[in-house]
This record gives sequence, structure tokens and C-alpha cells, in this order.
Amino acid sequence: MSTNLILMLFAVFLIISIAVILSMFVSLAKQGDERRNMIIEKASAKTFAVTVLYLLFQIVESLYKIISGTDFSPEGLNPFTTLTVIAVVYAIELMYHKKKYGD
Repeated sequence: MSTNLILMLFAVFLIISIAVILSMFVSLAKQGDERRNMIIEKASAKTFAVTVLYLLFQIVESLYKIISGTDFSPEGLNPFTTLTVIAVVYAIELMYHKKKYGD
């Protein structure tokens, strides 16, 4: 693949990631009725659970790399990647609960 195509694909991915992150913050900031609040609470709770599991997986992976001797200085978490994963999981959960409870 050419370099220009790779840069275009990266730019599209970056724009989509930023849009998902911004939409997550906008949906959390909106005020609504009790049903909307329940939908946001359910989506947030499940997203929190997935985030905790993701972070625990990263910790176990880092410990494994140190113990196995493959990497003595594991890198930290990339904040943009972590935020993107959280935003995508939240968007999926929000769409699911909106469809289920009709908002």
C-alpha cells in the first residue's frame, strides 16, 4: 500500500475515534427523564465493568512479560487507546440499551 493511503486510513480512524469520544461525553452531559437516566446508568455500569477487566488484563500482561523475561520494562497504557476503547464500548452499550428500552 502506498504511504498516502495509509495516512488517509489513519486520518479517518483518528477522526472516527475523536467523534466517538466526543459523543460519549455529550451523551453523559445530556439531561433527560428517568428512562434516559436509567439507560445511561446501565450503559455506564457495563462500560465500567469492561474498563476494569481491560485494565486488569493489561496489568496481567505486563506482569507476564516481566516474569517471563521477554520485556523487563513494559510500556504503560496509551491513554488515547484506552479512551477510545472505553468510548467504543460505551457507544455500543448505549445503542443496545436505547434500542432495548426505547429512547
